[in-house]
Amino acid sequence: MKNVYVIYGENFEAINDYEKNIAKKYLKELDEFNYIKINMHENTLESLVYECRSSGLFGNEKVVVAENCNFLLAKPKKIRVEHNVDTLISYLDNISEEVVLILKVSEKIDSRKKLIKKIKEVGEVKEFSNFNEKEIASYIVKAVAEANLKISKDDAEFLVNYTRLDFANIKKELEKLLLYCDEKKVITREDIELLATRSLEYDVFSLTNELFGKNYLKLRVVYNSLVLKKEEPIFLLSLISGQLRIYYKVKVLLNEHYSQKDIAKELGVHPYRVQLAAQGIRNYSVNKIMKTLILAANYDKLLKSSYMDKYLILDLFINKLIEELK
Repeated sequence: MKNVYVIYGENFEAINDYEKNIAKKYLKELDEFNYIKINMHENTLESLVYECRSSGLFGNEKVVVAENCNFLLAKPKKIRVEHNVDTLISYLDNISEEVVLILKVSEKIDSRKKLIKKIKEVGEVKEFSNFNEKEIASYIVKAVAEANLKISKDDAEFLVNYTRLDFANIKKELEKLLLYCDEKKVITREDIELLATRSLEYDVFSLTNELFGKNYLKLRVVYNSLVLKKEEPIFLLSLISGQLRIYYKVKVLLNEHYSQKDIAKELGVHPYRVQLAAQGIRNYSVNKIMKTLILAANYDKLLKSSYMDKYLILDLFINKLIEELK
């Protein structure tokens, strides 16, 4: 274990997890005397170094976390406190072996700074970018295993797709699922559909999927749930149009003999969505799918210019789509 860390980046949830893991590994128990947090917007580097040098109440081993380390940025923001970076560099030359110092900031640091170069020599500098869908799914599988439960890779990816949430909120959904499934020791797709927050994007994805699969009763159920949520019809139509464009592009690329994996990469969408799109459009031509896009464009104009009830226009659009794809 190192005595000094710089952890930074957009993924503050992952940064906080990493900080806690370091603290738990180093200290037997965490308390206010051995796990100290200092806000560097309000405290000087002299105060930070003093804390690192001073003895603890019940022992010398402690973790000191410096938050909002503005002085690590290429262009530090103006704050009330002035930081003398040489104070920290001097500390690193004679570092306390019983203290783990963690410097945190939520933006990209300037690696050219003398201080950063010094920390790289004696400690660790680690960046945490926002997770992509695959990385979040991998995290879910690992977190569930650590809680002595199981979830398949497919169902972890389904949870990401179903909720369309960021990492922090996915963790909250996972807490619910772990609690609910604790006795049976496995999380299934049915559990996710029962407990997790379904995203608007997933509803639109389901609607389009049921449309191309000619499951009109299920389509109506999904559509009615969208209307009940009182989502703006123009916004809903734009989401449906976006999904139709994906179906069109998938069809074109399949005709050009792209694999589903390559299509997912090309379009920047999840492979699961490409797989379902490929199944749905199997019996439709490129021209037929293009007609749905033309319909969407026509109804978009109607929604924006007509005095008719907007939900009625959206309903007419859905009926026209069904008619076109029959």
